[in-house]
Amino acid sequence: MKDKVNFLIKFLILTIVLFIIWIPLGKIYLLLLAGVSKYVLLVMGYHATLSVDGAPALICRGYLIGMEEYAHLVNYNSIPLVALIIATPNIELNRRIKMLLIGVSVLFCMHVIDFVAHFPMICSGSGIAEAVVIFMAVGEVAVPFVLWFVLAYKEILGNE
Repeated sequence: MKDKVNFLIKFLILTIVLFIIWIPLGKIYLLLLAGVSKYVLLVMGYHATLSVDGAPALICRGYLIGMEEYAHLVNYNSIPLVALIIATPNIELNRRIKMLLIGVSVLFCMHVIDFVAHFPMICSGSGIAEAVVIFMAVGEVAVPFVLWFVLAYKEILGNE
């Protein structure tokens, strides 16, 4: 029981520290996300222009699709995954680094898919895109914990 309490305390402290670090880094992450999304949209046939006046936004077909609301979700999505992976005991450094790379990459891809799905939903009224946006809004809350479990199941379950 003491190990579980120590893990929880370590996780909470890491979450606070990472959130403080993330405040300035989150803006850079959003710019990277917007830049990658712009190229994905180009492949999809949406010619978007990046606007960095305030929060990053993309202008497409007369619509301004910004990241003001999205920035909040991204902040609370990446931090728990990193904190969980770092706080999990008994993981070798190389494996921990691989877990972080895999987890952050999966989250980044999900963030791109989520942001890009807003364009066919808003510009074309796509029901499929709307379903993706809704699924991502609900699912992204649980994804860090599911990813952590998938990546660290051996350490979480132990020898059971």
